[in-house]
Amino acid sequence: MPDRRSAAAVALLLCAALTACSGDDPPPKPHGDPAPVWNPCDGITPAQAQQAFGTTFTIDDGEEGDLRCVLTPAEEGGPALEANYQVFPSGLDAVFSGMGPLAGETLVVDVAGADDARLVVNAETKSLLISGFVQNGDLIQTVNLVDPAPFDRAAGVRGIRRVLAAFSAHAVAEQVE
Repeated sequence: MPDRRSAAAVALLLCAALTACSGDDPPPKPHGDPAPVWNPCDGITPAQAQQAFGTTFTIDDGEEGDLRCVLTPAEEGGPALEANYQVFPSGLDAVFSGMGPLAGETLVVDVAGADDARLVVNAETKSLLISGFVQNGDLIQTVNLVDPAPFDRAAGVRGIRRVLAAFSAHAVAEQVE
C-alpha cells in the first residue's frame, strides 16, 4: 500500500520537523491558567466533519492519558483523517524552511484567527493525501487526510480548510497564546 506509506512518511517528516509529536510537550496555556489537556478533536464535531466532507465520521478522541484524534468514515472507501498538535514557538515558516522539497503542492491558505496555515496536497493515482497545518500562537495543529480513489481533489482541499478553520476557532476560543 504505497499511498499510505507516502502519507505516513510525510507525517513522520513533519513530526520530526516539529521536534516531537503530540503529547511530548505541555499543551499551550490559555492566558495564565494551568495548561489544559489539549486534543484537536475538541475543536471539531461529527456534524462539522460531515459538512466538510459530505460523509459521516466516527471520531475517536482517545481517553484520559491516551489522547488521539482520528476521524474514520462511516462508509468504506471514504476519507480518513488523523490530527495532532505541537507547541512550536518558531512557527510554520521554520518548519517548512527546514524540510526541503516535499512531495506534492504546498499552498499557503487563509484561516480565520490563525497566524499561518498551509496545506501539502499530493494527488496520487490511488489516493489523495493532504496534510494541513494551522498555527495559533505557539500551537501548531496538523491534520492528515487519506482519501482513496476515486477522489475529488478540490473537495478534499475545501474539507481540510474547514477542519483547519474549526481547529483555529477552538484555539481562539480557548485563548491559546
